[in-house]
Amino acid sequence: MRRHVPIVLAALLALVATALLAYQWLGQPTSLRVAVGPSGSEDARLVVAVAQTLARTHEEVRLRPIATSGVAESAAAAEQGKADLAVVRSDVGIPASTQTVAILHRDAVLLLAADPAIAAVPDLRGRRVGIVRNPAGNTRLLTSILEHYEVPADAVATVPLGDGREAGEALRENRVDAVMVVSPLTGRTAADVVAGITKGNGIAAGGTPTFIPIGEAAVLARRWPALESVEIARGTFGGTPPRPAETVTTVGVSHRLVAQARLADSTVSELTRLLFVSRPGLAAEVPLANQIEAPETSKSASLPVHPGAQAYYEGEVESFFERYGDWFYLVVMCVSILGSAAATLVSRAANRSRARDMALLRQLLAIVRASRDVEDEPELGDLERQADEILAEALARAGAGAIDNAGVAAFTLGLDQARRAIAERRALLVERQAQAHGLERGADPHSAAAE
Repeated sequence: MRRHVPIVLAALLALVATALLAYQWLGQPTSLRVAVGPSGSEDARLVVAVAQTLARTHEEVRLRPIATSGVAESAAAAEQGKADLAVVRSDVGIPASTQTVAILHRDAVLLLAADPAIAAVPDLRGRRVGIVRNPAGNTRLLTSILEHYEVPADAVATVPLGDGREAGEALRENRVDAVMVVSPLTGRTAADVVAGITKGNGIAAGGTPTFIPIGEAAVLARRWPALESVEIARGTFGGTPPRPAETVTTVGVSHRLVAQARLADSTVSELTRLLFVSRPGLAAEVPLANQIEAPETSKSASLPVHPGAQAYYEGEVESFFERYGDWFYLVVMCVSILGSAAATLVSRAANRSRARDMALLRQLLAIVRASRDVEDEPELGDLERQADEILAEALARAGAGAIDNAGVAAFTLGLDQARRAIAERRALLVERQAQAHGLERGADPHSAAAE
């Protein structure tokens, strides 16, 4: 039986090693690729700051930023499966394979002019509008706005501008008549545009540029769910008199962190938790982090939310044991089955060993019985050789640990009995032979006298 102990121990060690490997694999941090761009933008700076924070605190979810040229390329990377996460803009196109994790910030559409005569969207007909950053996406958005006011797209010329500071120069040099920027109201880009227009053009009447309202923003939002209605509160950009002088209604879009729908709910829940837990610390480095917020989680929301993120927002995140409880039960069940199988194998091996021992003992008893009926020396020699073979096998089994002390004692007793029986039978046969020879010698004189 003892020879099966190494096999059982090896099986147990293999099971333990498998469990340790599984634990190590589960303990490895999950690295997620994030498509974000362009490099140097506020979105890119925010994602890099999040990635550095998660790595510094050794969280189980890590981010690996992938630089792109902008939100359109980021969306394409997610659509093609080159990224697990992406920072996209709601109106540029959210990949069908992704779902929202969080809203990083909401952007407002600012239409600004230095000429007070341009006070409404229809006044842009026949004008030149400078597009600050993301010219392709912002031009499409401007086209949608113009379409609502029945202004043909080809009736307005668009001029791409590099950054916010260039807006004032473009207006001063008469390269454009108005400027469009899509940015967070508290962001650096919007502030630079307003400041550039105000300082660069020496606007009269208190130095306040004209904020062109989009009064039907709510209607546009219903028409295109990617848009939303936004109010630019009086004095948002400071100044005296305040800029703007009155609250202005416009449309807005949202920059969202989206995740592949195939990502595990637990991974996305943990990422969402870490995003909001880290927000206060991130805000000190990237003020835009203060604008991170939860998306609409109702079933009627036009842009779906990832189930993992929704579980976090609704307080339904599963605990570790809730998440892996079924696996624990399966492991315990497998261990129980393996233990029962091992016990059965050991029991069967022990039964076979005992059966073998009993067979050898029965052979010894058979030798004892047979020795009493043997009538010649060669048969006794054969029985003695059988006993020696049984002894050799018993010693080999004892050396392998297959026979315990009680078994050794039983074999010792059986062998002693067999040898004693053989020796007694041999002595009896010798005595009989001697008597037979004596009778033959005593019979010879009588035979001669009779003759």
